[in-house]
Amino acid sequence: MPTKTEKSLKAKKTARARKARPAKRAKSVKSTKSRSVRLEMRINFQAKSLIERAATLTGQTVTDFAVSNLVQLAVETIERHQRLEMTDRDRDRFLAALDRPPKPLPELERAARLHARMTGGE
Repeated sequence: MPTKTEKSLKAKKTARARKARPAKRAKSVKSTKSRSVRLEMRINFQAKSLIERAATLTGQTVTDFAVSNLVQLAVETIERHQRLEMTDRDRDRFLAALDRPPKPLPELERAARLHARMTGGE
């Protein structure tokens, strides 16, 4: 039978082991794909009628029609803003600028020489 001291040491050891273990993760929240959230908006009667008619023509509910079109437009808008389009002239000027790098600033050259001296040329 363990003594009081042995029980105490064992309890301390167990407590330390619990602290050392990574904490259990909380149950993960369902991904946003399966969770739905609400998006509310106010539109005029003509816009609603137009959307309802288009949804009916495509065989979709108003919600499905609105969501699919809003998502598609959002993706296109983001892609359009992330893409850099240049004319041929702009492209040629950009590439030419890359071929002739700017002259280094005198302060930068001094700093580079100082760094080389202090680090033994590394």
